[in-house]
Amino acid sequence: MKVLSHIFHLGVLFSGFAFIWFWLQLLFMLILPEGIRMHLRYFLQLLQSLFLGVLVLKFTLKAEGTLHLSGLLIVSLLTYFLYLLRNLRSNQQAVQFSFYTNLQKKIRMKNEWEWAVALISLSITILWVFYPAALESPVTQWFYVQTHALINTPVLGWIFKIAGFFFLLATLIRFLAAITWVLNPRKKTQASDTEDFDPFEEIK
Repeated sequence: MKVLSHIFHLGVLFSGFAFIWFWLQLLFMLILPEGIRMHLRYFLQLLQSLFLGVLVLKFTLKAEGTLHLSGLLIVSLLTYFLYLLRNLRSNQQAVQFSFYTNLQKKIRMKNEWEWAVALISLSITILWVFYPAALESPVTQWFYVQTHALINTPVLGWIFKIAGFFFLLATLIRFLAAITWVLNPRKKTQASDTEDFDPFEEIK
């Protein structure tokens, strides 16, 4: 129950932080020139993931009282990693739409970027476990305080808790899917064989 409760509260934390980040990112996009918005978008996505990693560690530190290796810390990092990969899309989803120009190529590029952001963010977050100085910076402290203040707001707080409940369900499904993926190499091989084709062979 403690693990489920922890994942639920992480979902609430993620929802509150996403709400704050949405408005900050929107403000940046409105202020900055249009020519650099697209490049800044990728940088902001990475920055968002890194700040979220700090919040995960601060939340776990408050729950455990320490950041020493523990089951709860591992669950927090795994939940964080799966959350970062939530936007992955399968190449198979593009097969039926392969007559659209470069659709499959765009999905592959997007997936590669999602994996890169997730792995970079997770690696830096793990590094912060051993060097937690970043957890006490003014910026991360501001995000932590503002996120919790938003979560404790009467109406929005309930919305975030509902989101946290659905996040818990989605995370459990992702955990089960990941375990199934690891324990069934035959399915992985079949999937890779199915997707191993020329992205443009359907339109030749």
